[in-house]
Amino acid sequence: MSRKIVFIQGSPRKTGNTRAIAAVAMEAARKAGAEVSEIDAMALEFKAPGCIGCQQCQESDKYECAIKDGLTAAVSTLPNYDVIVFATPLYWWSHTAQIKMMIDRIYSLVKISETGEIMTPLSGKMIALLATAAGPMKDNLDVLELQVNHPAEMLSCRFASCMFADVICQPGTLQNETEAVIRAQEFGRLLAE
Repeated sequence: MSRKIVFIQGSPRKTGNTRAIAAVAMEAARKAGAEVSEIDAMALEFKAPGCIGCQQCQESDKYECAIKDGLTAAVSTLPNYDVIVFATPLYWWSHTAQIKMMIDRIYSLVKISETGEIMTPLSGKMIALLATAAGPMKDNLDVLELQVNHPAEMLSCRFASCMFADVICQPGTLQNETEAVIRAQEFGRLLAE
């Protein structure tokens, strides 16, 4: 059975390097037999950005957010996938606000018992990160990787990442860089395994 993968696009630039190199990874995953879908976090309608801390999701026996909007609808589909990929450029040592809204709402897919046991329909899945960063900052993607890896571990999910530091090419042209394409294709195939 083919693996179901969703790429959550967090870049505000429709023709930026993150979306361009994510397209390479998505195509490689498709060629490896995966069923690949996409959620454009920029296009999601929301009543509140992210989580509002109402705790209604924790008081309910359902894994769903109490806020009824497009963001909740998108998050509710995540358990249907084997692999969830956050594709984001680095913004101030972190992911974009649009990805953060998705991550915050994922809290509605988690139940924490009084003994601290974590229950989630995401357990056993893979959470992955594809990120790009411009500029010569040393280790500029390390903090971002930890921000995704730690929650993945907490949810008993496997983790993978493919990060492109010091991207100095023009927006939307990273897919023309041979080394970047090879890495993105390898990542796509890894996600499809």
